[in-house]
Amino acid sequence: MRPEIDLRYCKACNICVFMCPKQCFSKGVDISEKGYFAAVVDAPENCFNHERTGKLICELCVLSCPDQAISWKPELEEEKKDEHKTG
Repeated sequence: MRPEIDLRYCKACNICVFMCPKQCFSKGVDISEKGYFAAVVDAPENCFNHERTGKLICELCVLSCPDQAISWKPELEEEKKDEHKTG
């Protein structure tokens, strides 16, 4: 699983950046459609839930997001292969 930020809801509070114990998020440098420098998922491979299926472990980012802009999506096999090649 990997965290995903829905830019339609993110207001760039960056709480996820400060709450994540594995530093998966960072402050964005691109302006979103809403006009904010929305947070980005920089290092999903650092996440406690990376390559995990079933029950998620941490979820601090989801719990701390005031706008419910963060959710989880399964990692596709192609993404896993690409990460192993580059990482």
